[in-house]
Amino acid sequence: MKKFVSLLLVLALMTTFIGCTAGTGKVYTLRTSTNLAATSTVGKALARFVELVNEKSGGRIKATANFGSELGNQAEQVEMARLGDLEMVVAAPGTGPGAYEGLGQLMMFEFPFLFKDNDHYRRVLKEMEGEVSELVSSIGFTAMAGQSQGSRSILTTSPVESIEDMKGLVMRGPNPVYIAMFEALGSSGITMDWNEIYTALSQNVCDGCEGSPSSLNASKFQDHAKYLAVTNHIIACIYYFFNTEWLESLPKDLQEIIRECAEEAVKYQEEIDDEDQGAALEQMKKDGVTVTEITDIDKWKEACAPLLDEYRAKGEEWAAFIDKLTSIE
Repeated sequence: MKKFVSLLLVLALMTTFIGCTAGTGKVYTLRTSTNLAATSTVGKALARFVELVNEKSGGRIKATANFGSELGNQAEQVEMARLGDLEMVVAAPGTGPGAYEGLGQLMMFEFPFLFKDNDHYRRVLKEMEGEVSELVSSIGFTAMAGQSQGSRSILTTSPVESIEDMKGLVMRGPNPVYIAMFEALGSSGITMDWNEIYTALSQNVCDGCEGSPSSLNASKFQDHAKYLAVTNHIIACIYYFFNTEWLESLPKDLQEIIRECAEEAVKYQEEIDDEDQGAALEQMKKDGVTVTEITDIDKWKEACAPLLDEYRAKGEEWAAFIDKLTSIE
């Protein structure tokens, strides 16, 4: 009888041990990064995403986030994710993956006067997610969670009240589309990472930059540039680019959790971004920024209009991508 009881106890302990082991399982590391500030709406949404993943995975995924230039500039962060040193990078499609061979057409997400408004742009981001994923699969990425950063305007160290005032200015742009736009407007462009702009403005390396009120205010560029021309010339975006090998190594239920959390992060960013754009503009005014509503915007549009044909002429893949973007209502 004693032997029988002892056997039952051993079996019970083994069952408990096996159950605990199965419940613990493997813990996956999810390191994420963005070159944008933690105070930006994209930065806040990334923090929310990480929080949701940690919570909903029940500890099976350990997610962390880095912001700004903590891990290098955007290009360096994208390369880290491609090589597996990060599991996900938050990047603009054109400036991030678009810098790799065969992916330049992703720059069309940030093209002057191509989209009607922010609501239209968000529909484009959602409907183009599959197309973007297919393209970036060539460098080992899967795209999710497209987020608008809002309509962009011109921030300068001297007043800009009309297109004529753009002549001779040196303007920062993140990729060749922006540089081409500035040249069409009579300025010259200089390429640098977002995190280099503050110093460049303070040292007169450039005369201005552009961005949405929310993104400009989050980085406090108004410390060195006090004139904002409201042009709404481009709407910019980011996607979450996951290292596909890592993503597909997850059990199916964890892959679903990642997607669910990414979708929730998008909704959260949309909510706070709409509110933050107005609040950021008011803060910039309090910080001494003069805001000018551009009245000759049709001249700006006319100056940039020929660029679309130039980019269509880059090749069939460019023309096809442009057609897909512009077909979404």
